[in-house]
Amino acid sequence: MPSYVRAPIRACSAAGGAGDAVARMRAALSRGVLALLRWQGLAEQRRALATVDDYMLRDIGLSRADARREAVRPFWDDGGEPWRISR
Repeated sequence: MPSYVRAPIRACSAAGGAGDAVARMRAALSRGVLALLRWQGLAEQRRALATVDDYMLRDIGLSRADARREAVRPFWDDGGEPWRISR
């Protein structure tokens, strides 16, 4: 009888391990999608900043050189931690 009870417990823990792997993959995919959306937003903001006139730049406290320097930054450069794969 004890062997009969132990077998389903092992099967459940093995299934839980597969479920954990799926959850980790979903979380990684979510992080990837969020990073892509963030990068898309940064690219759009930088393109918009490049088109702002001098009057508006003065209004927000930036020089033309500041705006140009920001506009040419790569889309993935958000000024935060360097991008890395977390495990």
